Amino acid sequence: METYILDDSDDMWQHFAKLIGNVSWPAGKYLANEMLGGRVSDWERVIVLMDDDQLVGFCAVVREDIVKGTGYSPFIGFVFVSEDYRGRHLSQQLVKLAENQIKQIGFHKAYIVTKHVGLYEKLGYEQIDTSVDQLGRKMRILAKQL
Repeated sequence: METYILDDSDDMWQHFAKLIGNVSWPAGKYLANEMLGGRVSDWERVIVLMDDDQLVGFCAVVREDIVKGTGYSPFIGFVFVSEDYRGRHLSQQLVKLAENQIKQIGFHKAYIVTKHVGLYEKLGYEQIDTSVDQLGRKMRILAKQL
């Protein structure tokens, strides 16, 4: 399995955006559109796991996630693992890779928006707030000191 840590200047940016846009989860298409539209930039990153030519999973380090104007940043968002690769703790691996990127960029705290309970708490995240996302859903905002 190979890991790619991408920024918008990477030669493979468009290739990976197209792969991400083809996953079964609608947020993948949203992230791909953000990537192709030049709205993932500066210190933001997209992290991709590949198994030969098969997309295994991805996540992103972004300024804002699906909740806007919270005052929190950076977020680890768009955490996705392909159905054939689930159950192998790869989402945890993606989050840890994203945390390392956040530390390298110079931040000392990471945030995650989710409605899931339990997954990110296993990695040391704690709920600090709630917010309504762009689709009108009540979401949990979690944080972790890095």
